[in-house]
Amino acid sequence: MPELSDTPRQHDTSATTDVPEPNERASRLHRSDVYRNPARECDVVMKGGVTSGVLYPLAICELATTYRLRSIGGTSAGAIAAAAAAAAEYGRDSTSPGSGFAGLAAVPDWLAEDNNLEGLFKPNAETAILHGLAMEAAKPERNIGHILGSLFSAARQSRRWWLPAAAALPGVIVLAALLTSGTNNLLVWAAALIGVAIAVAGAVVGAAVATLDGAGDALEANMFGLVSGSNAADGGVSLSDWLTDTLDTLAGRAVSGRPLTLGDLWGAGGATAPDIRLEMLATNVTEGRPYHLPAELGMAFAFAPDEFRRIFPDRVVDHMIKASQSTSLESDDDASFGGYDAAAAEVLPGGLVRMPPTGEIPVIVITRMSLSFPLLISAVPLYSIDHSLTTSAPEWERVWFSDGGITSNFPVSFFDSPLPSRPTFGINLRPFHPAHPKQEDERANVYLPRTNGAGRLQWWTRLDTGGGLGNVAAFLSAIFDTMQNWVDNAQMRVPGYRDRIVHISHDKTEGGMNLAMPEHRIRRLAERGRCAGEVLVEYYTTPPESADSDKGDGDTKNRPPRVVSWENHRWVRLRTSMSLCAELIQQMSDGFTEAYEADLFAPIDKAPSYRFANESQRALAQAFMAGTCDLDDPNPPLPNGLRQLAEAFAAAEQANRYVSLDRNAPHPTPALRISPGTPNATQSTD
Repeated sequence: MPELSDTPRQHDTSATTDVPEPNERASRLHRSDVYRNPARECDVVMKGGVTSGVLYPLAICELATTYRLRSIGGTSAGAIAAAAAAAAEYGRDSTSPGSGFAGLAAVPDWLAEDNNLEGLFKPNAETAILHGLAMEAAKPERNIGHILGSLFSAARQSRRWWLPAAAALPGVIVLAALLTSGTNNLLVWAAALIGVAIAVAGAVVGAAVATLDGAGDALEANMFGLVSGSNAADGGVSLSDWLTDTLDTLAGRAVSGRPLTLGDLWGAGGATAPDIRLEMLATNVTEGRPYHLPAELGMAFAFAPDEFRRIFPDRVVDHMIKASQSTSLESDDDASFGGYDAAAAEVLPGGLVRMPPTGEIPVIVITRMSLSFPLLISAVPLYSIDHSLTTSAPEWERVWFSDGGITSNFPVSFFDSPLPSRPTFGINLRPFHPAHPKQEDERANVYLPRTNGAGRLQWWTRLDTGGGLGNVAAFLSAIFDTMQNWVDNAQMRVPGYRDRIVHISHDKTEGGMNLAMPEHRIRRLAERGRCAGEVLVEYYTTPPESADSDKGDGDTKNRPPRVVSWENHRWVRLRTSMSLCAELIQQMSDGFTEAYEADLFAPIDKAPSYRFANESQRALAQAFMAGTCDLDDPNPPLPNGLRQLAEAFAAAEQANRYVSLDRNAPHPTPALRISPGTPNATQSTD
């Protein structure tokens, strides 16, 4: 458990000139008084990126000095940051040591010291040897000797341990034959060298094959990951253990008792009007789609306590068992969620336990479900019933949840509304642009659009690895990146989105799979994140015309005057939303033919399905589409009903009384579309 305190730690800067000196703005974030009584509110969404998450704590702390965080979301490493931010918001006014945002500001210091970040990714007994090989291969400065040593160690642990020797045998035979031939000339020695090369290459290939064969068994046994998050092979603290205790510490709670739950964050308002809303994405690979957590995680699922104890600390699993056992299916709304069959699920097989009510789910559970980076961090198994099977006795089967970043690494549409009452900030991570290389000033490594037209250009991925197999690998990587991120990438260019997303650049040695980053690199990333939060606060709280609005804002050469602000953002959203609404009204009016009108005005019992609840609801629907007329005034001054409104718009436009609402609207023009929503217990299953 990290020692989180309100005072910034002093670090040795003599070892390297690359360690950033502490600055006043960063140091103040360790004081709890700077977070008291913020006058504004905001939401925030963060992108995934494994160790890139070290960028987020100080960014969140900068926001928290000015804003109360109401809705927080993320995916993968962004989910960890979101959970930590929610816990710190919950503990904002706590006086417990290490709580609140002052405690969150201390997290990067702890991660940077003593290789603590790398130490969180501790392997389990089944994967310890394989983990060592993977860590050696993942280092930017690869040591071939260390990699080969780890490879042969992993091969010796496999069931085909003999393969390296067998594969080297042909080369050994050739070498032995030549050495015993009695001939001594240059050709013999050249052939001997070839024999040595064959033996070495054969041994390496054999070791690789044996390792791959053993890797499959080890990864499957460890739930498809090198690191489960708990029960580390060395008995030490692993990722889930540390994060569980850290969340409780930030929330001002004891680390030995009941874990922080979603219900704690919600407060008296509950799920419908929460004090703090926390949302994440996980990928249900069994169903082949993303899951919106916690909304889609109900009592239609069960878990196996023995499996969960390999992923979470015992106190988390104990709480979930107790909360589930004290819940009545008949009285809990979650029981009807997702087609839950209470009759079939009353008696669960094999020691399975129903998921507790959503409010009793620990924050660490949905966080860890979102952070399951494939093959590095174990997937999370739950159990459910496949209702598409026509068996007489439904069976509970394992359902695998993996990293949320598989389906959306930056769910920037979280918490969005047509006319927002507060800003929803997005924090994106991306490589450095060729035209904007890495700068010593960390503020210059952060980008937030300054004008309405900025941020619209496409981000290119170039195949510049030197040709050959390198470019083939780069091409395949670009394909995977496109499959994973195309929706998020397109969404970031939409007006009303791009002006609220700050982009933090990092190079290949920073974040990502670089688990063994040196201290100075982690501290630089943390400071870069702080600068991102600082820019968001300045742009959205300081008017563009203010002389102090752009202080320290990187390179000032040829920079256009800033337009982006909270006031401008509201105006962009209003113009965009009105344009889209006018288009939707016209489309519905054009499609409202006589057939639809006859359907709408037919008696309730004539509807083929989804009937109106009563006559009042039907009258409301008729008024919504066809309009109503007051009996005392058959010609009301304003059109009412979508059809009359569309007709009035068209008539006015034809008479040149106004131009359409999409003229001069923000571009590129977004589109309204029907997409899958998040199901809930109150929706009809008709």
